[in-house]
Amino acid sequence: MAERGTKVKRNEAATRRPRQPRRTGEPVKPVVRRARADGRDQWVLENAFCRVTVWPEQGGAITAYEDRASGLDIIWRNPCVPPTRARTLDQPTGGGSDLYDVMDGSWYVSLPNGFFAGDYFGAPLGTHGELRCVPWAVTTVAATRDEVRLTLAGSSVRTPLVYVRELRLTRTSPRLEWRETLRNRWHRPLPVAWLHHPTWGGPLLDGARLVTPARTVSVFQADDPAALQLEAGFRGAWPWVRERAGGAMRDCSLIPPAGARRGHSVQLAEFPAGWGAVWNERRGLGFGIEWDPAVFPYAWSWCCSGDVEGYPLWGEGHIITLQPSTSPVGRWPDLLRAGAVLTVPARGEVTTTLTTGFVTTADGPWPAADGGGAR
Repeated sequence: MAERGTKVKRNEAATRRPRQPRRTGEPVKPVVRRARADGRDQWVLENAFCRVTVWPEQGGAITAYEDRASGLDIIWRNPCVPPTRARTLDQPTGGGSDLYDVMDGSWYVSLPNGFFAGDYFGAPLGTHGELRCVPWAVTTVAATRDEVRLTLAGSSVRTPLVYVRELRLTRTSPRLEWRETLRNRWHRPLPVAWLHHPTWGGPLLDGARLVTPARTVSVFQADDPAALQLEAGFRGAWPWVRERAGGAMRDCSLIPPAGARRGHSVQLAEFPAGWGAVWNERRGLGFGIEWDPAVFPYAWSWCCSGDVEGYPLWGEGHIITLQPSTSPVGRWPDLLRAGAVLTVPARGEVTTTLTTGFVTTADGPWPAADGGGAR
């Protein structure tokens, strides 16, 4: 839901424009348009390099992010969740089912309690928070010959938070620019644990690795260490982590093949620069993300290759994530007690930017314009 009084501006000619042809090598006018598929009302931003699909009704989620030259989509699809499902099932929730019932595989934002469900100043919040699933409103649509912009706003129901996202795509660049603003309507400063949760999958993962300049890696001290493939509480130099059974060192930058039943969840830190990529050497193609490490000093990475044998994936899933985060992995009370949170000023806001896109060199940061390593 948008803030009251927000005026919606729409370029109707842009929304009616048909899909562009595949990239011909020449820059073409970027397009922003409505699209309805799989029962969803979505918006699409595209230029000669990429096509990005946004689902406002489900927390502004990115449901597709395609490279137009190769036809590859980096967003994972969950075969266990019908694409039209936007609400949890009408039965008791537990074990993260408030998330898993609607976890279609998209890219969403997690706020304000990080990952674990729990109490947030009296508000009961589910896994990965509330803003990932409340309806967002499209507040501005703008298009010129050289760029398109789409702005969305979502208001939390159980907390005094408003999230505003502006997406910008230009005619000559393969990079999507994100401007993310978190507003606090409360009269007191509000601590939050905030992260992006891109869920990457598809053919680009086959034989790929995760490239990032993080210096350290650690494993959460889980309540049930026997449930992990890695040693709970381990800390060392990225990308090597000790396995729980046998003590061998695992290179967590290598993405295991689909069905290998190898998986892990680790936390990366000490970034000299905020960037990372899924890189496929055989294809000469990757997908990169850049962020401000002053806002997001951590990045979580979850890897799955069919190792979740029961609920919710039942042996499905070939996934890697790199999730820029304000906080380390932890339960909200522990993060708050340790001061490992970001504080949004009273009746104020925090704004940050990210850039994303398909890349043709493994190491970031990547140039914003065509050529020189960007697709």
